[in-house]
Amino acid sequence: MGYYTSMKQASLMKTNAKRAMTTNAQKACVVIDCLVTALGSEPSSSLRRAQILVDIDEHPGSTQTEIMDRLAIHKSAINREIDWLFNYGCIMFQDNVKDARSKQIYICGYSKKALDSALEYSENSHEKLKFFLRNMEKLLKQEKATLRDAKIIAALYEKKEADKQGVIASLYGGAHSTQNRALGKLLEIGLIEDDA
Repeated sequence: MGYYTSMKQASLMKTNAKRAMTTNAQKACVVIDCLVTALGSEPSSSLRRAQILVDIDEHPGSTQTEIMDRLAIHKSAINREIDWLFNYGCIMFQDNVKDARSKQIYICGYSKKALDSALEYSENSHEKLKFFLRNMEKLLKQEKATLRDAKIIAALYEKKEADKQGVIASLYGGAHSTQNRALGKLLEIGLIEDDA
C-alpha cells in the first residue's frame, strides 16, 4: 500500500507542477482541448453544450428539467443538446426512481475522463469551469460561440500575434473552409485583427 500511495503522491506532485508552469492562456487552451475531446472531438460544439456537460457532471442524476432550470435554457434547446450528447455517447440515462416520467442523466465514458482532465486545470471546481465558459461566451459575443472560436481567442492571447496559418495549425484539423470561416467571423465582429 505504501508504494502505491507514494506513486500516487508523486503523480499528483508532477501534475501540480505542470499546472503551475502553465500560463493562463495555455491553461485555457488545454481546458478547451479537453472539452472538445469530452464532446466527441467536435470543435464545432457550442460553449452552451459544454456548460450543459459540466452541469451534468456537477449534478449527476439530474433530470432534464433540473438542468434546464439551473442553466436557464429554453426547453427546445435543452432537448436538442441532450439528444446530441446522448447520440455522441457523452451521457447516459437511468430510470428515475422518484418520478417514472423522467430520466436521470449521467456523464459517462470518454466524456467523463476528458472532463476530469479539464477540471484539473480549474482547481477541480465545476463552478470555475462554468465561469470560464460563461466568460468566454460573453467575450465571443456570438449567439452560438463554439469551442473552436474559444481556442482561436485563447491561442492568440497566448501568442499575442500569429499568421493565419499559425492560428489554423493550433486548431483541430478539418476543412480549411471551416477554419477560415471561424477566423472570418471573429475578424468581422472585431475580436481579432488582421495586420496583413
